[in-house]
Amino acid sequence: MVGATAAQALAIKEVVHDIVLVDVAEDLVRGQAMDINHATAFTSGVTVRVGGYDEIKEDDIVVIASGAAQKPGQTRLELADINTAIIRDVVGRIMAQGKLVYILMVANPVDVLTYVALKESGLPKERVLGSGTTLDTARLRVAIASKAGVSQSNVHAYILGEHGDSSFPALSNATIAGIPLAAFPGVDPALKGTIAGDIRQAAYKIIEAKKSTYYGIGNVVAKLVEALLRDTASVYPVCSLATGEYGVDGVVLGLPSKVSSRGVEIVDGYPLSASEKQSLLNSAAIVRAAIGRIKQ
Repeated sequence: MVGATAAQALAIKEVVHDIVLVDVAEDLVRGQAMDINHATAFTSGVTVRVGGYDEIKEDDIVVIASGAAQKPGQTRLELADINTAIIRDVVGRIMAQGKLVYILMVANPVDVLTYVALKESGLPKERVLGSGTTLDTARLRVAIASKAGVSQSNVHAYILGEHGDSSFPALSNATIAGIPLAAFPGVDPALKGTIAGDIRQAAYKIIEAKKSTYYGIGNVVAKLVEALLRDTASVYPVCSLATGEYGVDGVVLGLPSKVSSRGVEIVDGYPLSASEKQSLLNSAAIVRAAIGRIKQ
């Protein structure tokens, strides 16, 4: 559902005009392609079709949403072993085409699997990124906007770290329309203490209610693909390989990053409080340990 919803968002927004779906479930993917393609009647000429790895061309953007889905009560990290095997196979098939591509990882645990994709592909690190905490950040902005009674576009704040239980809201420099969060009229001072848990639990609640999440992440994928097509960078908290930024090295996790046709580049220097810096280091340690386990 994540891959199909991402394809539907890309088609309706007309981000790209040729979308190829690849899946081992042939009947399902054929039905998804037909269904989405019917919606393209209202576009200026988008095509959605079933295809294969042999259609990959130079500089294509390959979105990987393969893998076992998160079950009710299951953490994302618990998916690591089974999904690592799947991603290694998929990346091997992608790179067998001999093309220099961009890989956008969406499958969970996204930080770990983005690392796997980078190492397995041998691509330059700027060409391999994951959705990171972009969806978590979207949830945060929606929650803050709702409490403050403003448009989500006026909220500037990030969730950073692992896309998982060790993520944290970087609220010390969050603003609403340029006004510090704590000073904005109507914002409860206790918000900082409660919102982190609310955001972390959001996915679990959705999965418990409807088995999986896909609308939010589908639109995240559309925004990130759009950013990868542009010369001018947009900043999102995607995950890519950190090489010393924020005191983190050799691990993949969600950090403010420029995303453009040049790929992904971590923006070093976003101001974090002392406790936020510690939260980031703690999160990095958890992801590093998970990466260490799947290397075996």
